[in-house]
Amino acid sequence: MIGAAAAASKGQRWLPFAFLCVIAVLWATALAGPFQFDDYNVIVDFAPVHSLAAWRDSLPGIRPLLKLSYAINWTLSPSPFGFHLFNLLVHLLNGMLLLGWARCALPLRPLAALVLMALWLLHPVQTEAVTYIAGRSVSLSTTFLLAGLLVLAHSPRGAPAWLALCTAAALMVRETAWVFPLAFALVEFLRGAEWRALLRRVGPAALVVALAAIVFLLEPHYRHMVDTSFSLRDTAAQARLQVLAHGYLLAQWVSLAPNIDPDLRVPAAWSLRLALQGLALLSIVAVALDAMRRRSWVAAGVLWYFLLLLPTNSFMPRVDAASDRHLYAALVGPLWSLLLFLQHWRYRVPAAAAVILLLALATLVRNEDYRSELALWARTAAQSPHKARVWNNLGIACREAGKRECAVAAFQRAMALDPDDSRAAVNLYLLQRTIPVTGETSR
Repeated sequence: MIGAAAAASKGQRWLPFAFLCVIAVLWATALAGPFQFDDYNVIVDFAPVHSLAAWRDSLPGIRPLLKLSYAINWTLSPSPFGFHLFNLLVHLLNGMLLLGWARCALPLRPLAALVLMALWLLHPVQTEAVTYIAGRSVSLSTTFLLAGLLVLAHSPRGAPAWLALCTAAALMVRETAWVFPLAFALVEFLRGAEWRALLRRVGPAALVVALAAIVFLLEPHYRHMVDTSFSLRDTAAQARLQVLAHGYLLAQWVSLAPNIDPDLRVPAAWSLRLALQGLALLSIVAVALDAMRRRSWVAAGVLWYFLLLLPTNSFMPRVDAASDRHLYAALVGPLWSLLLFLQHWRYRVPAAAAVILLLALATLVRNEDYRSELALWARTAAQSPHKARVWNNLGIACREAGKRECAVAAFQRAMALDPDDSRAAVNLYLLQRTIPVTGETSR
């Protein structure tokens, strides 16, 4: 009996690694894709990441740790394979960190924690943060968020310095990490920490964010980025657009049809439907906040979702109203809420197996879209047929693939959709005169 129990225990220890191996195989098709879209702007045509010396000479600057990861990749090999491999390894590491944290912090059964990891790793919406190389800023910053949560769960007394370090590292990958101390505080509150203890543990990380805010304001590029952002639209227009954006992002949980360039336009005015959607979102947050008085983990998963989307989908305008990659860390919350709600359901095991299989198949299908620029933008044009930028990028992909007629038709469609956007017109002009153009100037 003792031997059987020991064997079962040993099997449970190896089960997560078996899961990870299977998941790695399922993601393997992502390794064959080329550079896509913004990969040209931030990697291929961006000299500061083409060597470690060039990276060092570019300091100080924005996202130095992210750029260092690109520079290391480029130094080892400028082939996209190495970049994809790094992204995939980061994703798998994040899954292990999530599992470790869930097992010691969430009130989930061990098997449910494993299911949480599998659902999160396999959801097709994660492809934009993993298969799309430029999505690394989201996945790599999430590594430091999950590492901080794991440290916090295992060593609360020694956590303040580690949380500050993780927050600083995450901010050097992506500035939206300013919200991470709030995520740490939310989890500590759920675990029963009193306010003084909570402030002691999370306070240093919050101080790092305050100091980073000063640095960002002194950095000319960030000041220009903020000024440009707030010039895009007024507060009322931003509120209307974000109601649509959150509706789109919520649909991505179940639609299993990621879109690298969704077509979301600013509504001209509030309609009854839009107002009701906004009221529904506010009601969900209000109910979750009220439930937090009882330190409800189910409600906290909902708050986690909206909290992690706060930097990208709230008051600060962005050119793109919503991006699938921003769901990368946010998706953790709704998944733990769902599993907590269903972990005593009679049919939970077969249901979890069916959902995991469905997500795996959807991710395999989505990664096929990334096998070439032409495949990705043809798929995106089918999803966002009225967006000029999509057709311009499809035209570029057709041109690079040697499909001249396809390129001409795509550029003409882009020009018809947005006559004020000169990119497609310039690209068509250059194409007709067979003048080569770079990805940086034509996208």
